Amino acid sequence: MYRLETDQLNTLVEIIREQSGDELSRANFNDRMLQLFEDIPGFETLPRKLAQRYLKILWQSYQTGHRAPERSTRNRQ
Repeated sequence: MYRLETDQLNTLVEIIREQSGDELSRANFNDRMLQLFEDIPGFETLPRKLAQRYLKILWQSYQTGHRAPERSTRNRQ
């Protein structure tokens, strides 16, 4: 249900870069990414624990300038 593939993760990071550049703080990055999650059908109810997992992966990709690793994050409930 709450699953983003690697290319989707990379797209989200690219959107943030295009909108806000490469100098966001972690808090600002998280806020903007959570706003993007609101626009993804089904993700407006994303559980906090899974949101934090996605934010960590996305932040690492944003911070290092590298694409997300070739794996997907699945809901492990």
